[in-house]
Amino acid sequence: MATTNTISTDVLVDRPVRFANLLIDIVAIFIFAFIAIIIVTLLSLIIGNGLAVWLSGMSDAEANILGVLIMSIYYIAMELTTGRTIGKYITGTMIVMEDGTKPKAKAVIIRTLCRFLPFEVFSFFGSYPRGWHDSAAGIYVVNVKKFNAALQIKNSFSEIGAVQDI
Repeated sequence: MATTNTISTDVLVDRPVRFANLLIDIVAIFIFAFIAIIIVTLLSLIIGNGLAVWLSGMSDAEANILGVLIMSIYYIAMELTTGRTIGKYITGTMIVMEDGTKPKAKAVIIRTLCRFLPFEVFSFFGSYPRGWHDSAAGIYVVNVKKFNAALQIKNSFSEIGAVQDI
């Protein structure tokens, strides 16, 4: 018999922690972009400076597209592999699906793309600290320790009366 989990509001992360996640991730993305620029510069010394010239001559629109691409790579790579970003590691949070399972690729991609919706940031001003990018993907941001403790309690209750092999 399969059991389903639901996310309790007790394990959800509040606005200040969500904001801290954002600030830390912005710094991490800038570091990631800086490292990418260093790699491109080193490669241009080896294979020619065509790429470096293109980067230095980018229009604002091209720079914005590159920024969205770098941000998308960061969020998708981190959240697909670990369910967390650097900000979430530091604040002790992670993302889970509505049933408490690890997010699938489709949900993480939807969540990442929705971050770029105009006015998405205002979705946090409601009574519930959950952004459109969370709602659209069916994802919750939870406190890891509280979530694991709640999951352990739920599992221990489900084991009561269960027949176990010796």
